[in-house]
Amino acid sequence: MKRENLVIIGLFVLAWALLLGQPTRVGARLRTLFVQLGTPFERLGDLIPVLRTHAALARHNDRLRAENNDLRRQITELQHQRAENQQLRALLQIKQAAPWRTVGARVIGRDASNWWKSIQIDRGSDDGVRPDLPVLSASGLVGKTVSVTAGESRVLLLLDASCKIGALLETSRDPGIVSGAHAAFSREPRLEMTFVDRKVSVKVGEGVYTSGLGGIFPRGILIGTVTGADLDPQGLYQSVELKPAADFHRLEEVMVIIP
Repeated sequence: MKRENLVIIGLFVLAWALLLGQPTRVGARLRTLFVQLGTPFERLGDLIPVLRTHAALARHNDRLRAENNDLRRQITELQHQRAENQQLRALLQIKQAAPWRTVGARVIGRDASNWWKSIQIDRGSDDGVRPDLPVLSASGLVGKTVSVTAGESRVLLLLDASCKIGALLETSRDPGIVSGAHAAFSREPRLEMTFVDRKVSVKVGEGVYTSGLGGIFPRGILIGTVTGADLDPQGLYQSVELKPAADFHRLEEVMVIIP
């Protein structure tokens, strides 16, 4: 800036200060005007600490939300681990009490086109698994192996109509054949026990167990419980509806019985 301009500005500021200092009506009005012009800036100065506090609170809330989400994730993981440990303990108890040799397996795949038809497990011929071996969960019978590779096996679920199992009613010990009942189109899996003598008294809630006939499934494995019974169209036998003992919605760990 040129020296002449600086001199002009200095003289203007000096004159302005002298004018404001005069006890005249014009000076009083000018002083009032300056106070009014400066008030918003004073208020802005008062707001700065408030804005800083609000920003600090926002950062603190963000940290708390992040910590809360992390805690929720940890709780979910712990609940999953707890459920998995409970299943593994139940399988271990069966393994220790069962008279058969077994190998534990994890479910690694499922038939997406027919959810109730088959599963894939992570045990194969390298583990002693071969076709037509029984597979069970901690709750009851699941199915049988049908195809085996070195490290994996496909299990046909007992919900499938082609998986037929010799069975006995718990109370009367009367025999029959259990298989899946329209599982492909049903939201809830169910089983049907056919060829049960029409004269047999079937009780709702009684268990149905493997009979040991047929050479695949050992005797005494729980298949399901009775939910109802009707005479077949010919009237010679009863058709008994069962609820599966195994939870086919949540199959994660199973056992294969090795002969």
